[in-house]
Amino acid sequence: MSEIERIAGLLAETFEGEPYYGPSVLGTLENVTADVAARKPRWSAHSIWDLVAHLTAELGYARDVLEGRAGPWIEGETTWPAVTDLSEAAWDRAVRDLGKANRALVQAVKRLDDAVLDRKPIRVRGPFYVMLHGTLQHSVYHAGQISLLTGQVTLGKAEESN
Repeated sequence: MSEIERIAGLLAETFEGEPYYGPSVLGTLENVTADVAARKPRWSAHSIWDLVAHLTAELGYARDVLEGRAGPWIEGETTWPAVTDLSEAAWDRAVRDLGKANRALVQAVKRLDDAVLDRKPIRVRGPFYVMLHGTLQHSVYHAGQISLLTGQVTLGKAEESN
């Protein structure tokens, strides 16, 4: 198995499989309603929904980097889209879009070969290898945050975000 195949497999497993560390990213979102997703605990700057939108944007940006079409990355702006529609339908769409974004990234990774891993992509630090593993680590980090937030907001320890 090539290194690209391993990385693609880890990216897929992290989102929709049974990863080594615990629940997948999408697994952490099972049974989360729009109401729960929109709540922000006092201790967190972001809601579950904010994190889902952020992860979706980050995955899209990573795919754009792989495909050589990424625009400038602006700290705090490029990958933190505003969440304005808080309906249940919008939440369902946000979760579906997150899964689609990861699957699109996995497909973009699968189109690469191992030779690209040591090359430097545009717009990001380090070689592709570091970027792809960083993307994986970033997703796991936010899965942990979502798990914590899910526990906090469902126990009634959150404040309404609006």
